[in-house]
Amino acid sequence: MVTRTFTSKKDLDTNKQHCRVTKQRYLVGRRLPVVPLLEFVRRTIEAWNEKHNEEGRNTTTTLTSKYNEMLEDNRNLSHRMLVRASTIHLHTITDGAKRFKVCLNTRMCSCGRFQHDEIPCSHALAAIRHRNKHRDDYCSAYYSNKNYQDTYAIPIEPLPCESTWDVPSHVLEEVVLPLITRKQPGRPPKNDRKKGFTEGEGKKRKVTYSECGIVGHNKKTCPKKTHDN
Repeated sequence: MVTRTFTSKKDLDTNKQHCRVTKQRYLVGRRLPVVPLLEFVRRTIEAWNEKHNEEGRNTTTTLTSKYNEMLEDNRNLSHRMLVRASTIHLHTITDGAKRFKVCLNTRMCSCGRFQHDEIPCSHALAAIRHRNKHRDDYCSAYYSNKNYQDTYAIPIEPLPCESTWDVPSHVLEEVVLPLITRKQPGRPPKNDRKKGFTEGEGKKRKVTYSECGIVGHNKKTCPKKTHDN
């Protein structure tokens, strides 16, 4: 079983984006009847599952492609750093004018990224390269391509044709009515998207005070009335 204590901001942003996309897809299916809606959801999950299955099969590295690219970026940054070993596990990494402490045994770096992301940062990779260790051994199992494939290994079973279904008569005779809902007070909210700052500027209603006929103010802010008083 693979567990994670921390989640990086990049992972959270990615999950939020996936949730938004999934929500938009399901908004289309909400207008369908019950049976077509369930089939729509099944097909959506089926396509999602197969997409990630294919991605895992085409990946030849130990880690998934996303985190393998992250390691490569950190490795390129680590080449400019100087490493001074204190013990077999403890190292001081000099990056320009800054110094960082890396412990390979506890998988921690003073920059915080090694223990937070559970994947070697550029400072940790400098120490790993200095010790001729394998960088994948210091990554969380969460990022491995094997666990990625195991996540999507459970297939989404296709449904047979509706004409072959053996539905009991009492189910066919049952009439499913819509839910009884109570109308909320007030004007219902509009589903239109929010307009940009510069959109619809020419469509704003102009305020005109009826007594003076000047556009741009009302009775309370009328300069003529203020001057008379």
